[in-house]
Amino acid sequence: MKLLITKTAFIILCLLALCCRSIAQKRQPNAGQERHFALVGKTYVDTTNSTPEKMEFYHKQVRLNKFANEHFYFNWLGKQNIGIRFDTTSKSKIYEGLKQTVNGREFSSILIDGTTSVEVIIQNIQSEPQALNYLYRVVKNNNQELIGWRPPFNIKTLADGTRYAYLGKFDYTPGQFIKVEIYNIKNFREQDAVFIDWRKIEKAKVDASIRYVRPHAPMPDYMLLSHNFNDLHRDSDRHIYYEHKKIVFRDVPYVDMIETREVGDAKFRLSDSLQSLAFNIGKGDRLYYYRISLKRNIDGKTDSLQLGESNSTFELFKEYWKSPGVYNIIFTPKILEPGGHPVKLLHNLATDIKFTVLPPLNKQRTVSLKTLGYILVILLTTGGFMFMMYRDSQKRKLKREEQNRQIASLQLQSVRAQLNPHFIFNALAGIQNLMNKSEVENANKYLSKFARLTRNVLDDANNELTSIEHETDLLNDYLLMEQMRFGFKFSIAVDEKEIDQQIEIPAMLLQPFVENAVKHGVSALGDKGKIDVAIIKTDATLVLSVTDNGNGFGGDTTGGMGMKLCADRIKLLNSIYKTANIVMHKASNNNGTLITIELQNWL
Repeated sequence: MKLLITKTAFIILCLLALCCRSIAQKRQPNAGQERHFALVGKTYVDTTNSTPEKMEFYHKQVRLNKFANEHFYFNWLGKQNIGIRFDTTSKSKIYEGLKQTVNGREFSSILIDGTTSVEVIIQNIQSEPQALNYLYRVVKNNNQELIGWRPPFNIKTLADGTRYAYLGKFDYTPGQFIKVEIYNIKNFREQDAVFIDWRKIEKAKVDASIRYVRPHAPMPDYMLLSHNFNDLHRDSDRHIYYEHKKIVFRDVPYVDMIETREVGDAKFRLSDSLQSLAFNIGKGDRLYYYRISLKRNIDGKTDSLQLGESNSTFELFKEYWKSPGVYNIIFTPKILEPGGHPVKLLHNLATDIKFTVLPPLNKQRTVSLKTLGYILVILLTTGGFMFMMYRDSQKRKLKREEQNRQIASLQLQSVRAQLNPHFIFNALAGIQNLMNKSEVENANKYLSKFARLTRNVLDDANNELTSIEHETDLLNDYLLMEQMRFGFKFSIAVDEKEIDQQIEIPAMLLQPFVENAVKHGVSALGDKGKIDVAIIKTDATLVLSVTDNGNGFGGDTTGGMGMKLCADRIKLLNSIYKTANIVMHKASNNNGTLITIELQNWL
């Protein structure tokens, strides 16, 4: 009999082991199977146990690699849909151009230094029926349509059987660039484009102008004027005009350019009149930038500044030529290898514009002693009169501010006087509620804590400020008192490492919000209710917060009479404490309420 029971137990244990193994294999579908990995670029993809998204990426890369074997390039073009193949027998060099915008989206461009032809394909179109969902076109030089919108019906096949849509072969033509666009007529978001540019990289054709003001011209606010940089030569300082039957001598507008004597040798003196040099780069439709640098030779010392990149306009402000010297602003074509690196600067095609900054002219003026005496008497008399007016004005201002401060203090005391009865009334209502429930012992405890709390509140009635320690003690007493009624949990946290507990804050500033959290927030939740009070420091700001997990205010955004009085009190406090600012934030929803008060610049 014992032997039979032992065999039966052994069989049951074996069955349990088999069940556990079966369950483990169900949880791990590939357990016990051989896992396979494939290298895609520099990443290994687990093709045995992988997500559909990763497998889609894997299959796409496998397909693109097949085209790469046939010398089609995708890795740095557009959305990896349009493929380009260059004539492998050509010695042309290929560079990456600037991103171009089509229908609000950015697509890649190619710069070709040479005469190679290009073949263009669409890799994700694999059959004639699928081609009916797409349209493509080819535009030359942005003004001639080589191929109008049409479906890509020419389907070809790689050596391994992979199919694709062939858009055609485009030969080199001097000065030509083309744009190839494609989109899905059933999903316009699926679109791609590429720009192919055979134009030679050129030096920047730069037109420059000066921007200046005429302080003595009859124009408001020193209006900014402009004049061509290469047309500054003049023979005299003044021009003669005939206005209203009178001969008028008027300074020419670009008086700071008095030293310029020939085109290409601009010279000007340090002055407030000249504000900036504005440059307009010709051939702004080029698919590459010009790197802009400023070379300065000041007192025999040379330095160079990188000012950025542009292929349209650039403005050089006078802050860059604060010292006399020789300055050169240089525009150098910048092109990129496929993939964006490395950068290649074509210094042999750089454009250099030179200008010279001369020291300011020293204009000496003489004044007689008699005139100087008159000027001093006038200045002293005017200054004394203005000082007396200023002193009287300041006295009146201080008197008005003191009166406003007294009015605000009286209003603040009035609000405090309303807050205290409001708090006491709510507390007495709580005692009455306990008495009605015949919870005499809890009512006595509640009354004892209420008496202590009321005494502290009345003792502080005339104190507008109280320490953080005293404020948190009052809050703790109040929450303990209310906890006996409703059974919620609470916490009071102060960052004691960062905050001195003796720092003073407005008395009973948080109490109305805590009372509101009890009454409108957690009173109906019992022991599931939670109230958190926190005081933290952020730079010179104290942040006080009250959080509860009640049902929020609902449609009532005010949260009760206590919160309205507290908002009025904060407004009055801000009128008294000019150097600080008190800001209150309220956030309430079905998951709870968060009240945050920031005492900005309080510390």
